[in-house]
Amino acid sequence: MIPQKAQILIGEENAPLLCKLKDVLEKANYHVVSTDDGWKASKELKSRKFDVAILSTQLPGMNILEGKNYFNYSTKIIVTSSENNVSTAVEAMRKGALDFIAKPIDMARIKENIKQVLKSPRSKSKKSMLRDQEDNPDAFRRIVRNSESMQKVAKLVKQVAASNVPILLRGETGVGKDLVARAIHERSRRSHESFVAVNCGSFTEDLFASELFGHKKGAFTGAYADNPGRFALADSGTLFLDEIGEVPLKNQVDLLRALESHEYQPLGDPQLRRADVRIIAATNLELEKSVMEGNFRNDLYYRLNVVPIDIPPLRNRREDIPILIETFLFEACKAQNQSQKQLGTDTLKILIDYQWPGNVRELRNIVQRLVVTSPSDVIHPENLPAQLAPQQDNRGHLNIPLGNTIAETEAELIRHTLQRVTSNRRLAAEILGISVRSLHYKLRQYEIS
Repeated sequence: MIPQKAQILIGEENAPLLCKLKDVLEKANYHVVSTDDGWKASKELKSRKFDVAILSTQLPGMNILEGKNYFNYSTKIIVTSSENNVSTAVEAMRKGALDFIAKPIDMARIKENIKQVLKSPRSKSKKSMLRDQEDNPDAFRRIVRNSESMQKVAKLVKQVAASNVPILLRGETGVGKDLVARAIHERSRRSHESFVAVNCGSFTEDLFASELFGHKKGAFTGAYADNPGRFALADSGTLFLDEIGEVPLKNQVDLLRALESHEYQPLGDPQLRRADVRIIAATNLELEKSVMEGNFRNDLYYRLNVVPIDIPPLRNRREDIPILIETFLFEACKAQNQSQKQLGTDTLKILIDYQWPGNVRELRNIVQRLVVTSPSDVIHPENLPAQLAPQQDNRGHLNIPLGNTIAETEAELIRHTLQRVTSNRRLAAEILGISVRSLHYKLRQYEIS
């Protein structure tokens, strides 16, 4: 039996782009109906069954993101727009679009996106997909969101998870960007595929290409076996690029090429490989500043920054601290096979008032330490480590004025941490939750001696 061609509807106001899309998709063996008229596109959606519709937000006579809900049809919709901004992308996801693509459209990418959309079972509606996702929301449930700022983060996660658009997570070290990345993956159509995390700051320039794109045995000294690389491991799933701002300029070119073409070449392999991956990147740097300083490619930045999600520092969401402590206490006591411990009222107040320069990661580490070191089931102020114990003066206290930029805050945090550990850079890096290499980079960036 000859397989039936997938039915594609294109609604695009730009005539040359419309012709190009139609030509590319027909050559890819799809049956294509195209129009530059929104009224005709709406009529086609009502009268015929399409597998996928590619609809522009600028299509005259349709208003895809306003008024009538075109997403109630069984057709899976990809939204395109020349307005490459967060609000447009988020609104498209909120309405029910399965993907958002900014113009100019990458033809290779849209073919990959259509393939991914077609993989989703036809019988499943958007509502049933969301129910399935709710049945397995482990990472999402771990996102504590009593605070208004984290409620906004959780809302964005829900809105963009089902799409394939690149996500850029921004926030200080230790705020939980890895948890948010995993939550996005678990709520996506790729949830049953691999989630592969890469710390981009942990590789030298020479090792970066090998780790991401793989290598063949004998490609270089020490290559004793084939290495598939992280792109291959994440095929059909999600690739999480943590500390993206620390990728060396030389490697940024290769990374951009792989993101644009979905193709990469392992070291020592003459053959190009393809991988269908959803990219989530994260950074604690101000990438806009890095672009202006020439340390980060402008084109790579815009490729990654389709939907940015800002994760606030713990000091700006203190209402989340009590439930985070409760969660970490329960987990630590269970892991250590100890009876459940609790904080005294005075102890809790100290923890809430603390600035938490290392954010959620520092809080979790402190709680784990207290579970092991506290002699009774109630943790008192005197059980706290030195940096948290009540002080008679302000020595060792980190004062950060309101209104400081992220860069100013980060620089002050580094100075404060180095002072606490008498300039021991390795220990300071461990406390800050970054590599020694990253710390050295930041010392040069902020001119800290």
